[in-house]
Amino acid sequence: MSIARLLRALALALALVASSGAPVAAVEIELFDPDTYGPVGTPPTISPGDGGAWVRWLQEELAGAGFRPGEIDGTYGGASLGAVYAFQKLHDLPRDGVFLPEYWDLLEERPLIPPDPVAPDRLEVDLGRQILYVIEDQEVEAVLPVSSGNGDTYRNASGRRVRARTPEGAFRFYRHIDGWRISYLGALYRPYYFRGGYAIHGSRSVPPYPASHGCVRVEMWDMDYLTTRVGIDLPVYIYGQRLTRDEVVPPPGSALPDPFKPRAWRAIA
Repeated sequence: MSIARLLRALALALALVASSGAPVAAVEIELFDPDTYGPVGTPPTISPGDGGAWVRWLQEELAGAGFRPGEIDGTYGGASLGAVYAFQKLHDLPRDGVFLPEYWDLLEERPLIPPDPVAPDRLEVDLGRQILYVIEDQEVEAVLPVSSGNGDTYRNASGRRVRARTPEGAFRFYRHIDGWRISYLGALYRPYYFRGGYAIHGSRSVPPYPASHGCVRVEMWDMDYLTTRVGIDLPVYIYGQRLTRDEVVPPPGSALPDPFKPRAWRAIA
């Protein structure tokens, strides 16, 4: 049991004693301020659109566990929904945005990724789980929800039918546009390109399932965050559908992956 959870349990016990009429020192009650240690009582089911002390506590716990719920304001909005999606994807839970009471203990499990001595700073994208790990000095700093290639067919810029798949492998960012890029398939916000026209970019549509033509979509606010953490030549490992992580991550002693720099490219989206 975490210290915060233990303190909430003690606060509830003190409240019960106080309601029974037994004397309780005032200083003890003040030590367990709900605004500091979280609400007491049985956690409710929390759904998008909810608000209040339990939502605020959920936001704080999500942020502490490596997710990005946005402003800690007690309102379950879009950023909090994205953080819950990432949490649910990481733990193979239903991707419905509903936070159940039995999920609280899972927030105490900090996301872990095997170390990579070749690239201690990197991004990893797990296409199976539809999440992106931001890793700095071998530690997971953030887990973001993504939406990748949906596997459908579409016509590319040459009119040829191709399948919407996200490339898997070891890459490095080779180009960045700090603004909007409008392609023949849609708009890309602040894209970082890792292979040809394939990029990690912000989008206004990031459902909790694969939906893109091949790019890795992230929420707009998460892309703003990523641009403060990544740069040209940063390694990017993408796996989880046709390739496993062990097949993608270079073994110890390897060189960093070469950046992909084609003579011509078209943004995918």
